[in-house]
Amino acid sequence: MKFTASRLSSGNKMFPTEIYLESTGITIKIPGLFKGETKQFDFNHIASVEIDTPLIGFSTISIFAGGTQMTATGFTKAEVKQIKEGIEKGKSSVKSGTLSGGSTSSVADELKKLKDLVDSGVISESDFEQQKNKILGN
Repeated sequence: MKFTASRLSSGNKMFPTEIYLESTGITIKIPGLFKGETKQFDFNHIASVEIDTPLIGFSTISIFAGGTQMTATGFTKAEVKQIKEGIEKGKSSVKSGTLSGGSTSSVADELKKLKDLVDSGVISESDFEQQKNKILGN
């Protein structure tokens, strides 16, 4: 699932920040004129997620992982809450072994949990198809 910051927010006028919520982690792309910054965090490495939702203006999300902090601004309150919920669900899925290739769950269990992630909006249908093909060995 892709989230794009508003161009009306500070720092996003020319090149808006993009956040990609995937089945195994999150990628934050903060483009720049000459040099941008991209960070990818696997769910199992994310220590915490903080969101700042002011009464007026755009919200900010900060992700802490392995001593690294990545902050992105320019998103709506609903978007940052959806991103945070997606990260929390992804972390719990990884801990339970559903997306880490754990031998404790069957292929059917993994597919069911991936389908639940699609139904709850954590991952997109195309991400589901990708992961399904990976699990089935296609």
